[in-house]
Amino acid sequence: LIGKRSPKAVQIALKNLVRGSEAYDHAYEDAMERINGQIKDQEELAQQALSWITCAKRPLATSELQYALAIEIGESQLDKENLPEVEDIVFICAGLITVDVESGIIRLVYYTTQEYFERTQRRWFPKAESEITIACVIYLSFDTFKSGFCQSDKEFEQRL
Repeated sequence: LIGKRSPKAVQIALKNLVRGSEAYDHAYEDAMERINGQIKDQEELAQQALSWITCAKRPLATSELQYALAIEIGESQLDKENLPEVEDIVFICAGLITVDVESGIIRLVYYTTQEYFERTQRRWFPKAESEITIACVIYLSFDTFKSGFCQSDKEFEQRL
């Protein structure tokens, strides 16, 4: 409504406002455009984070998302220097994700956000499933897993 100079102009603008689910879609589109307007590294990290959160079959802990985002093609181990800060991930995702402090779960901010990205995944994250698959294969190929499965919980914890 900024810039409207008369009551009639305000009324016309209000009548033209998008309502219902279209309003949500419009808001999420605007957020994605803000993400796409960031510097390249931030845009890519935000896209990857949103892809992982949207496509995950269960809620992700913040540390799980950090590790997923730190996986690098061609590396045989995870470089902890490559772990992005949770605060940075939240910031660059333009208000679309939140962290539940009690559970440590990072998720989309509203259920409507999840619904929107599930409907529009091919538009915003067309390669998400293949990129996530590649990241999982790389992770499982890390040197730390070459010795086979773990014999105890302690051994398992040491590998993480």
